[in-house]
Amino acid sequence: MVIRWIMTALAAVVAAVLMLFAYVILAVRIPAPFVALTHVVSDYGLYLIPLGVAGFVLSLAAFAPKGRTGVRQASAVTGLVCLLGVVVAGFPLAASWGTAVRHDARLSFGEYFTGGSNVGAPVDELSTVFHTIDGQELKLDVKLPAGTPSRPRPAVVWVHGGGWAHGDRGEAPKWHEWLNDKGYAVFAIDYRLAPPPTWNQAPADVKCAVGWVKQQARAYGIDPRRVMVAGGSAGGNLALMAAYADDRVPPSCAVTDTSVAAVAVFHPIPDLAEAWRDSGLPVRMHTFLEDYLGGSPEQFPQRYKAASPATYVRPNVPPTLIMHGTRDHVAPYRGSAELAERLRRVGVENRLIAVPYGEHIFDFTWGDWGAQISRHTFGAFLADHFPAP
Repeated sequence: MVIRWIMTALAAVVAAVLMLFAYVILAVRIPAPFVALTHVVSDYGLYLIPLGVAGFVLSLAAFAPKGRTGVRQASAVTGLVCLLGVVVAGFPLAASWGTAVRHDARLSFGEYFTGGSNVGAPVDELSTVFHTIDGQELKLDVKLPAGTPSRPRPAVVWVHGGGWAHGDRGEAPKWHEWLNDKGYAVFAIDYRLAPPPTWNQAPADVKCAVGWVKQQARAYGIDPRRVMVAGGSAGGNLALMAAYADDRVPPSCAVTDTSVAAVAVFHPIPDLAEAWRDSGLPVRMHTFLEDYLGGSPEQFPQRYKAASPATYVRPNVPPTLIMHGTRDHVAPYRGSAELAERLRRVGVENRLIAVPYGEHIFDFTWGDWGAQISRHTFGAFLADHFPAP
């Protein structure tokens, strides 16, 4: 009898955990204290299914038709709750599978469990200074594909995220490796971080890096006509700025050509004033934006406009790929959807990939469904608009 009570108690704990996550999966709006749980659903949601099965098995084992009524009732209820939890935990899987089918992507359970983390650090032996300004050295890591190409390679300038105040060029090493494997040279860059406000400096540094890469094209065996820019979060904002902004945002160094052939971004922030209003984590977003721009949209409306890629949308901006989680509580998905619509209205080729249940920086977990879908769609975008030799 004691063993049955213990099994029922363990099953009840599992049931409680599953109900909490079921709420997170089903709720339209998530209170700030529960937002951390949406990252679990986004990055590790599949693990909830075996957890629920284990809880159901414990409940089944504790249930005895001729046992004490209290144990039977408790085990029956917890078993039912665990079973319902398994069903709800399957919603993100089903939604991701549907998205994968629509984009002809293949999802791998093996990769889900073995993909690992997509975080890293700068590699000093690959680093070089591309600009020195205000006494600060701005560096980039040069990551070239193996082998000798038959003709110059295309290049990707990668811009790290971190709320414009944190992070470095070592971010997202698995994306760099993935691009190298496909034949693309990667230049992972640093830029000036806030505080103090760098809203008119960071985009200029990214443009400087693009121009530097083009100037050094022969040294690295790349085609200066085939340079694109990519990045995530704040890096997505800056990548879009480098791709879209006109002469109102000049480079911070003496380079002449900062144009790019394409841009790909993850969970970007296209309209900074909108992000201030709509972020699901307003305290965090307001801190980032105040550090970056010096204050609120009411205090500095022109700064917010000047630092927003949406301001510069026009017919001749480059083809754009946007990958964004629908449950992003830092940079709302709505901003990317509105950017895609603006691009469509002016005739710019663009693709918006909505990652079901994806939270902010979902691609930092390399095996999760969102990262797998993004790899496929990024690969298809490259093949169509920016193919490697």
